[in-house]
Amino acid sequence: MSRLYDNQPLLSIPVQTHQLTTAWQPDKHQKGSGVILEGVIEGRSRHVIIDTSQAKFRYIVLHVRPSRAHRRKFDPEGREVEPNFSDTWKVNTGYLHSSYKVEARGQTDRLSAAELEVAVTSAELSCLTQQVHRDGCLPFWVGEEELVGMELSSGDNVRLKTRGDGPFIYNVAQLDGATSQVSNFAGGDMVGSSWTEKVMAVKRDQEERREEENQGVEEDEWDD
Repeated sequence: MSRLYDNQPLLSIPVQTHQLTTAWQPDKHQKGSGVILEGVIEGRSRHVIIDTSQAKFRYIVLHVRPSRAHRRKFDPEGREVEPNFSDTWKVNTGYLHSSYKVEARGQTDRLSAAELEVAVTSAELSCLTQQVHRDGCLPFWVGEEELVGMELSSGDNVRLKTRGDGPFIYNVAQLDGATSQVSNFAGGDMVGSSWTEKVMAVKRDQEERREEENQGVEEDEWDD
């Protein structure tokens, strides 16, 4: 269940103000497919960006210690699909599927720690969070207004998606550490109650699209 939300914990975090000599252009840090990762929040910091137009942009930076990460994947129509979580899988064999064998599944979309760091790190933005950097953590940026109605604290387990290859968060969900169930969320994509349900929703969508493609096929086309 979602916890009661109080804005005060976020507002009590000291603000780091950054005056830029250029325009603020977060879009240039959002190229590529992005990543999905799980990890633990080790700290939070608040940042206000003031660019040459004197516009102010307010962010919360979550300093996350990652535990696993995968590339986001999309079909040719741009719809997000399930990543390949492993390069192998178990296939049931034998009488009544009493045994199994391991078969190749193709190239995994899982990222190593080094690959993840390369994918989401921006040297320009890292300079802005250098004073509050935590060893073993990666900084992820989310608009302050996007966390309204959500409580995130140090020690929380989270799952997040990035907007392209960079540190900007598209979606963040709080996880129950024991069950991986989502208890609250923020960002652009509504998450399901668990990682498994999210995957099954994608599979159902794929099955529905196949059924739509098969509609209109005459019955005698299926009979030999």
